[in-house]
Amino acid sequence: MFKTCLVSLTIAACVFSTAATAQTAATVVAKNGSCPKGFSAKGSSCASNSGKVAIARLGSCPKGFKSSGKYCVGDNDSFAMVKSGSCPSGTKSSGKYCIK
Repeated sequence: MFKTCLVSLTIAACVFSTAATAQTAATVVAKNGSCPKGFSAKGSSCASNSGKVAIARLGSCPKGFKSSGKYCVGDNDSFAMVKSGSCPSGTKSSGKYCIK
């Protein structure tokens, strides 16, 4: 169901909400108003029609992602997570996000 989940000592599961909690770009995201382009509403979620991933937009989108309403959308091999402190090993900072 989920495209990518990051597990570390500080993030035990993937959480998808509009609050600035541990969020990772995924093919299914919590619905916040209209779904991003290329996604369809499925109850309280938005599901990708094309394998693309989305994450809640917090200001500017991270490198490699494009703004679509309240979301940032990236290709299916894209990775982004909301930054909480410093970025984990193997990722780098891109605004309010960590990317690979």
